[in-house]
Amino acid sequence: MRVLLTTLNAKYIHVNLTLRYLRACCRDLPLDFILEEFTINDRPENIAGRVYRLQPDLVAFSCYIWNIDPTLAVIQILKTVRPDLPILCGGPEVSFDTAAFLAQNPQVDLAITGEGEIPFRTLMEQLAGRQHAPAGGREEPLPASIARPATGRLAPGPVPDPAAIPGLAWRRGGEVVVNPPAPPTRDLDAIPFPYQEDLDAAGNDLRQRTVYYETSRGCPFTCGFCLSSTTRGIRYFSLERVKADLTRLLAAGVREIKFVDRTFNAHKKRALAIWEYIASLRPKARFYFEIAGDRLDEEMLAFLDRVPPGLFQFEIGVQTIDPQVNSLCHRSQDWQRLAANVRRLREMGNIRLHLDLIAGLPGEGYAGVGKSFDAVATLKPHEIQLGFLKLLKGTALRARAREFGYRFVDRPPYEVLASSAITYEEMLRLHDVETLLRYHGNSHLADHALAYLAAAAFGGSYFAVYEALAAWWEAWGLMRRGHSQRDLYNHLAAFTASLSREVPARSLGLDIPGAPRGQEARLAALATVMPGRSRQAHTSLEADNCCLRPENYPVRSPGFHPPGPAELERFYQLLKFDFLCRDRSRHWPEWVPPSPLTEEERSNYMARITDPRSIEKYMPGLTKEAPASLRRHGFIELFPCRPEKPEHDEPTLVFFYYGPPGSEAKVYYLPLIEIEPQTF
Repeated sequence: MRVLLTTLNAKYIHVNLTLRYLRACCRDLPLDFILEEFTINDRPENIAGRVYRLQPDLVAFSCYIWNIDPTLAVIQILKTVRPDLPILCGGPEVSFDTAAFLAQNPQVDLAITGEGEIPFRTLMEQLAGRQHAPAGGREEPLPASIARPATGRLAPGPVPDPAAIPGLAWRRGGEVVVNPPAPPTRDLDAIPFPYQEDLDAAGNDLRQRTVYYETSRGCPFTCGFCLSSTTRGIRYFSLERVKADLTRLLAAGVREIKFVDRTFNAHKKRALAIWEYIASLRPKARFYFEIAGDRLDEEMLAFLDRVPPGLFQFEIGVQTIDPQVNSLCHRSQDWQRLAANVRRLREMGNIRLHLDLIAGLPGEGYAGVGKSFDAVATLKPHEIQLGFLKLLKGTALRARAREFGYRFVDRPPYEVLASSAITYEEMLRLHDVETLLRYHGNSHLADHALAYLAAAAFGGSYFAVYEALAAWWEAWGLMRRGHSQRDLYNHLAAFTASLSREVPARSLGLDIPGAPRGQEARLAALATVMPGRSRQAHTSLEADNCCLRPENYPVRSPGFHPPGPAELERFYQLLKFDFLCRDRSRHWPEWVPPSPLTEEERSNYMARITDPRSIEKYMPGLTKEAPASLRRHGFIELFPCRPEKPEHDEPTLVFFYYGPPGSEAKVYYLPLIEIEPQTF
């Protein structure tokens, strides 16, 4: 009998851990298990065609909010061409309101609710018609609930005795029957290592993919928006098992491991022990952990300070900084401690930090989301995720949807559209902010320029910057286009020009002859945004006052004040610096301020800086590069300030070294006083 385990992942690089657990728990049975993964970007008809050609006797789909719709489309095709093919669904999307799911989808024959190892093993034993020793070659027995024998008489349909399988939902005539759930597996070590077949396969596909791994099940918190709140307590794999599994994966060349523990540091000593073990192996892999930021103490922080750069990435769920909103979600969080710990981690500089926010939480309005956004942005994490509340089946907030006035479409992903605290229009604006956050914030294309703009024109509010920028994009119709990296710089340049209520009296560059000045410079910046328009057309738009100034988008921030000429000049210098960190073409857009250096001065500086003694003194990270290579792939520019301290006038010579294509530029600051001719 051929049993196909399959799912539609969000991306090809992801691997489905659940399917591998199911396969591992049944590897001793006389069944032919096939594991085949697709993505949500694959066409349903192509997936169905591949499944059909595999000629399975049963197909089991792993279902989530992101893949349930295309999964059902695949199932519909399969049932059309093979009506006799039994279809089994499992996963979070079918574990709640299961009877309604089967009633609404007659093409699905069976569903498994909750953790799948026990129900799936019992089902496969029935299909195999025999009882076997525990899977995976482990000496200890599986719990009796996993290894229970098949019982009862044969019955018509795809399963001999469906009533004997815990957690199974099935059809009896026109009735849907949902069996009592299987008890959770207490001894997690009894579940076999899930990746053995992958490691044994020729080519070991895991080396190019993100491997998901867990050391525990459950969560200490009861957040009303999370499915983890539907189970109580935490169960752990033993430390010995975790270490053995990680050793296997790393020995096989796995390069990226993402821990799916809901709160990895819920148990401090375990978390430290695993972190210490990973670090002791000196792996070349990267490891991702979801942690509670306020649960880090001094001992953990002291250890993390010694972790090699790039080894760990932390995802920290802030969601909101409002204690009343957290209370409505049955969620506890010490924001002050979390913020202090994130600042400490940021200062260490060796761990990548991803912080989450959720818009639409109960009782939190638009202004509250903005306040939480600014509080997180001030911490300067590497990435901010502005997510939107989803009323998942089985969660407490879904049950209380009417109480909070939630409006949402009752189909995946169940995203909140509005509530009694926030309007649909405000949610739309937040979606636009999220778009600009991805384009400009999380890409880090213009960190220095954006930081200065927030401080100089928006009272320090990053949220206000993104809000105004998003409104400006919408006014110009940019939300519905694709954008290159250069486009994004050009748009930001034009947006900032549009903020000024007065024409700059000085050039946008340093005050030297030949620089574009005043209105001409501003229109040059605007022309980059609307490439189909002539300069005269832009002049006409300016005269018509059409969407160019902040009063017409509008800028809603109470702390906003239009940047003056000096502030615009400093902004464009910083944007130029950010641009040079990313763009090695040296084909500069019109908004880029001209260089204060002549070609002769630049050539002389380059000759001095690339002298071996100067390289060792000023650019120690480039000592292995030949001077000729530095001259060929490097660029020197003079700026009126240090990019990290734009409020101070401090002329700074900067050397940009562009390595192989795709690599980030290496940047070195060279104090002018040290580059005088007599010092060489």
